[in-house]
Amino acid sequence: MPTLEHFAIYAADPASLKDFYVAAFGLRVAVDHSASSPPGYFLADENGTAIEIIGRPPGESATRQRYVCHVAFHVDDCAVARADLEHLGAQFEADTTVDKPAMQTAFCNDPEGNRLQIVHRTRPLAERVRS
Repeated sequence: MPTLEHFAIYAADPASLKDFYVAAFGLRVAVDHSASSPPGYFLADENGTAIEIIGRPPGESATRQRYVCHVAFHVDDCAVARADLEHLGAQFEADTTVDKPAMQTAFCNDPEGNRLQIVHRTRPLAERVRS
């Protein structure tokens, strides 16, 4: 079965956004294209799933992502992850927070305005497709 390899996001300052995702989620730099045009990085988790950060060309606008595009991270504890992200400057949306026994989730934007979700499910999606 095919697996998700990466999800790409824009950044006006790719190096700073790389640092944010490394600090916030422990991702590691898998590929460093900082000297390329446009500059960028692939950041991967321990399973190899990656985010590609692509330098946004000057004059190219960011997209409004409220209901369309987001990067979601499964976390062990939403409250702890939220506090860690708030410590890094994230501001969470009040109207999209879910706190139910089966799932907790919250949305914010990363420093470049890309929509970001943290989620904890008592039965992770990976387990649902295996059963």
